[in-house]
Amino acid sequence: MISLLAFTFLQLPSYQYNMKQNTIHAPESVSRYCAKAVGIPYASDNFSDREWEQFKSCTYDQMRETK
Repeated sequence: MISLLAFTFLQLPSYQYNMKQNTIHAPESVSRYCAKAVGIPYASDNFSDREWEQFKSCTYDQMRETK
């Protein structure tokens, strides 16, 4: 029974969805991947609106794939 519970918890998605703000809090690995894919430094706040939209799109796409 304990192993079944442990397995169940391991299957849960590793992100949080904020319905109020319609945002996803992705794992660091996804954020790092998307920052590199878009061409912005990880954890930077120095990016254009276009780059931000590309980053968000990448994050959503990656999180959809990891479900």
